[in-house]
This record gives sequence, C-alpha cells and structure tokens, in this order.
Amino acid sequence: MPHHFRFDHVSLLVRSLEITTKFYTEVLGLELIENGTRLDHIRWFGLGGRDSIHVTQGEFGATHLEKPTHFALRVEDFDVFVADLRARGITFYDWPGTTNNVTGRPDGFRQVYIQDPDGYWIEINDHWQTE
Repeated sequence: MPHHFRFDHVSLLVRSLEITTKFYTEVLGLELIENGTRLDHIRWFGLGGRDSIHVTQGEFGATHLEKPTHFALRVEDFDVFVADLRARGITFYDWPGTTNNVTGRPDGFRQVYIQDPDGYWIEINDHWQTE
C-alpha cells in the first residue's frame, strides 16, 4: 500500500544556538516559531505552513558535512534574494564552487549555495515559479 507524505521539518545539530539563530533570522530572514518541545537547547524556524527547521545545540564533533548533503529552500524572488546577499557581502557559491556565482540547472531553475555557521550547505533556488 503506498503512503502519502509531506515534508514536515529538518533537524540540524549545531554548536551554538545564539550564532545559529542569528544566521537563520538575519541572513535567511526566517522567523522563530514556538518551541513545542520546551527544551532550552532547541530552536524552531518557520518556513510557512507547517514546514520548519529545528536546530539542537549539542556535541557536533562527529558531524561530517559536504555540499551533496544539503537542504534546499525555494525563494519567491530569487533575484532580490541574490542582490541582497551581494549588498550585504554574504558569500554564496554555485554548484561547482565558484564564489558569488549563480548556477543554472539543466531543468531551467537557478540556484546558489550558502553555508550556515556550522558548515551546513543550503541551496536557495527559484523553483517557486512552479507552484
């Protein structure tokens, strides 16, 4: 029997809630949402609807990060987002790794990659237009 799923959240292990919260709220503009766990070492960020990212401060030592292991966010106005990164001097990359360059994917969408303070790769793309 097939099951039907929808995305709910992604969870990331981080070194510092303070530094990570600043990045996700100030760089990406995400809003802190209710922390249903009520645990002091966890923060939740809303992505719209029920989708969210939650971060947990903890022992980060064994975490291994590479660009192929990333999560992607689509942004409503990709050009404005990229211009904002440039204006604020925030480094981003295309898929091959060129600094401050946009990748055009074979499917026609554009993307950039940024890294959060712990080194997690985040793809930002213009896939919004298909909704």
